[in-house]
Formats: sequence, C-alpha cells, structure tokens
Amino acid sequence: MKEETIVQKLKNGDMQILRLVYELFYKSVYQAAFFITSDPSLAEDAVHEVFFKLPSRIEQLEDPSKLEAWLCRMASNTARDIIRRHSRSGLFAGARDVCPDNQAGSPETTLLANEDKTTIKQYIERLQPDYKIVIYFKYYQDLKIEEISKILGIPLGTVKSRLIRARAELRKIIETENLNRQNVSSLPDRKGVK
Repeated sequence: MKEETIVQKLKNGDMQILRLVYELFYKSVYQAAFFITSDPSLAEDAVHEVFFKLPSRIEQLEDPSKLEAWLCRMASNTARDIIRRHSRSGLFAGARDVCPDNQAGSPETTLLANEDKTTIKQYIERLQPDYKIVIYFKYYQDLKIEEISKILGIPLGTVKSRLIRARAELRKIIETENLNRQNVSSLPDRKGVK
C-alpha cells in the first residue's frame, strides 16, 4: 500500500490502518529514537508516544510520500523531550554502550569493526541533541541536506552549520580521547615502587 493511501486513511480516521503503519515503520522510528536516547527503554517510550500522537497529528504532514521521514522526525523530537524530562528529574544516565550489528569476516575483524562502531556511537552520544539528529539523518539514514532541512523544518544553512559543528565537536572528542590514551600509555612502569 502506498504511503499516500495510508495517510489518506489515517486522515479519514481509519484506526485499523494504524497497526499497518506501526508494522511498516516501527524499526526506523525506533532507530531514530534510540539514536537520540541510547537507551532501549527510553526509545520504546518515544516510539509509543509517536504512534499514540499520530492520529491527532497526521493533518500536519504536508507530503504524504515522506511519512517515514516525518515519523522519524517526530521520534527524534519526542526522544529529546523525554531526555529533557528525565534530565530534569535526574533519571537520565547519559551515554550508554550500543551493541552494533554483526558483520561478516573473521572474529578478529568483526571484533575490531564492532569496537570502532561502538566507540564512534559513544562519541556521537556526547553531542548535543541538535547535532546528533543531523548526524543520524546524514550518515545513518543517508539523507541529503535538503531532505534533512525539510524533515527537521529548519533552513538549509542551519543543517549545514550543525553538520560542520557536529563534525568539529566529534573531532575534538576523538583528539581528546587519543591524547588521554597516549598519556596513559606513556606513564612509567611502577615496578619496584613502594
């Protein structure tokens, strides 16, 4: 079924179609929320809020062919709201380890690749939500800058500047981490020290 047909049925109040929307878009909506929260439970909360709000917000969707992207935007915004609520109450614990997808190859290659993915995701988790979401859409969803602009409802220049700032922040984080590793590895051996 085409997205346009689905959207029209939702706008007409057909709640049976909501199950289909959930089944079709759950994974991408969850991924968008998880990318922001790094917490499976909080991501699930965001997903449920998105699908709960969907019938009342469907009229806001301007281009029915962009239903999935619009739902992902709702998920990222909802995830940010959840983080704000939890951080105000002191319940949000910040960045957490992420289990990357398995890859083909030798166990050593797979381990190193997974460690790299996990490390990069941990670095991304340190970014502010506005930077995380543009990184997510650009590098994890392979969207063009114009598409990101439309999805987030922000000017093209803002998307570009957030990407530049996000990359600069990531560069700083990586350089700091590499410097910290070098400092630890250059510490003298403490054998014989009493």
